[in-house]
Amino acid sequence: MGTPNPIRLELDDRGLAPGRRPARSRRQTLKWAERLLLFIGVIFVGYFLYTYAEAWLYQSFEDQELDKILSETAATGTSGTTAEAAAATARAVPRPTLAAGSTVGRIEIPRLGVSAVIRAGSDARTLRLAVGYIPGTALPGDRGNLGLAGHRDTFFRKLRDINPDDEIRIVTADGAFNYYVQRTSIVMPQDVWVLDPTAYPALTLVTCYPFNYIGSAPKRFIVRAVLRTTEARTSVSLPAETVGAVRTKPSIGGTAVAKTKAHLRSTSSKPHRPTAKVQPKRSTVRAKTIIPPTSKKPLRNAGKLRSTN
Repeated sequence: MGTPNPIRLELDDRGLAPGRRPARSRRQTLKWAERLLLFIGVIFVGYFLYTYAEAWLYQSFEDQELDKILSETAATGTSGTTAEAAAATARAVPRPTLAAGSTVGRIEIPRLGVSAVIRAGSDARTLRLAVGYIPGTALPGDRGNLGLAGHRDTFFRKLRDINPDDEIRIVTADGAFNYYVQRTSIVMPQDVWVLDPTAYPALTLVTCYPFNYIGSAPKRFIVRAVLRTTEARTSVSLPAETVGAVRTKPSIGGTAVAKTKAHLRSTSSKPHRPTAKVQPKRSTVRAKTIIPPTSKKPLRNAGKLRSTN
């Protein structure tokens, strides 16, 4: 008798085939899965490089354009106002709103090394390319609340290390405006009162929180800053020129008192006359104290703060 054949023949859709066919099919499946995962990884890396390169090119181009505009205005002597002049002559009439996608200026935080172009709008593409100017808020240097939004993992990544009294400079074609940090806070997305208008020049930075959160962050990190020269807060000091001018300017009441003292001295040197008494005149002029209005404006129904992840 002959030796039995150990190879089994099985019937598939193509006819007779060896019985070890399933093991080979698993190897091919794993190979295709490996190629698919590699392709997905290449897609993600390519998208990251594309967005990074797009933002870098946009920032470089807009920085050069802004520097060119500033150099031209400085050469012609028509540069905009400084922060001190803007606070002294705050605009009562708001300027026209900015067109979506237009360049507003540049935000700089010297201590943290932050420098980024500001673009009008708060949509996803704007926040991917630059820091977004929130529509409806005040413009740089104007009286009111200027709102800026940025991603916590790109332009506003270093806001986690910001401290009170840090300088935040907003550079525009109208001039450079220096804001100083008052406080930071953490709020929920529906707390839109942080963008309410103010009676003084203020700046509000908005980004997502926590900074190391993976995915869509549940909270918002808020930075509030004001111009150094504003009188709306007691913790903010006046410029030296203004203080000097106030101290050197004589008041009406002080002049009247000085004249009264001089009159008393001149009458005391004369001989006493019992029948003629000299009554010094009292000054009835009082110095007026101007108190800025402290009424708060009603909250705006602006919906939830947009996600800046």
